Amino acid sequence: EVEALGASIETKTTQIGELGVSIVQMKEDLTDTQAALLADQKFLKGLEESCATKTAEWEERSKTRAEELVALADTIKILNDDDALEL
Repeated sequence: EVEALGASIETKTTQIGELGVSIVQMKEDLTDTQAALLADQKFLKGLEESCATKTAEWEERSKTRAEELVALADTIKILNDDDALEL
């Protein structure tokens, strides 16, 4: 009975050591994951700002393009007008 209890104690001591190592590894993994999350959040913020800037630039270009198309249509209308053809 003493030998069985001694073996049980030895087994549990080994498990405690393995769990201790596992806990340390998990803490390191957590630290690494938190650092990666922080970096990813910074990257996401930069992307959001960049996308907002590019969206604003695209809207401005689209507006300018629409104005140019209206101006071209007006010019074509004037050039095709009967008064312009008489010149």
